[in-house]
Amino acid sequence: MNQNGFPSTNVLPAIDFTHLLTAVIQITQQAGELLTVFYNNHLQSSIDIQTKNDTSPVTAADMAAHDFIESALQALTPDIPVLSEESADVSDRRKWQRFWLVDPLDGTREFIKKTGEFTVNIALVEAGQVLLGVIGVPLKQQVYAASNNLASHTDQPKQAYRIDVDGRRHELLEHRVQGSKLNTAMSRNSSRPQYAEYQHQLTQAGFEFDTINAGSAYKFCLMVDGEIDLYPRLHPTSEWDTASGQCLLEVLGGALVDLNGRPFIYNQRKELLNGPFIAVTDQSLLSKVLPKSFTTAESYFK
Repeated sequence: MNQNGFPSTNVLPAIDFTHLLTAVIQITQQAGELLTVFYNNHLQSSIDIQTKNDTSPVTAADMAAHDFIESALQALTPDIPVLSEESADVSDRRKWQRFWLVDPLDGTREFIKKTGEFTVNIALVEAGQVLLGVIGVPLKQQVYAASNNLASHTDQPKQAYRIDVDGRRHELLEHRVQGSKLNTAMSRNSSRPQYAEYQHQLTQAGFEFDTINAGSAYKFCLMVDGEIDLYPRLHPTSEWDTASGQCLLEVLGGALVDLNGRPFIYNQRKELLNGPFIAVTDQSLLSKVLPKSFTTAESYFK
């Protein structure tokens, strides 16, 4: 382990973050265009839906985006393996020091329900930490991108920006929360009792909050745009759901942490399932919004 508590690595080839981020943005945009075609067709006639072993749905759109992204990343960086939601059964993945972590269609349920709230998530992970994070929002034709100059890459600049529908680059800014009112993101599956318990804790701490319901990693996009301050997730996600959003938040002075306040690290466990987390746009909020206690924390994995 290194001094920060992350796995040590051998010397890896240097990365030109600016060049790589530009290329991944283009891949994300092209994947978004592909998904938009599937989505528009789905609006006219229902798409075929299969069920995976974990009971989650998968569609032809998921698989088409996966095939495209995997092929494009392999062509871009032949020496960096790809771990995608649709090819996650990779027996030797925990030996990888650097790899792409991909959700080709985050929000499949939202896609099926025709809400339009789905994203493309691509992250570059090294030694458990996220170096690059990209989230594409296909129906808005926007891409959010960030690179983080972690300990092994201090010569690379941090950057975070959004590419808008007109192709212009919009620099993203740090967002500081003032006062006791919080815009709070909730999953559309937030009727579980732990959310009511958490909201009660916020109220007891003197916070007022407006709840914003949104699907997929789109919530992270709303956070870095300054529309959401707090995103509690108290039921499971997978690593490809959070990596890109965590990168964006950390570069902009925010955080994504477990219920003990520890940042997520990636590809360190047998399973790729995340525990509960709290995400904030302003890291100084953490001491005030971390849950004090829950009745049955273990139940949040169910």
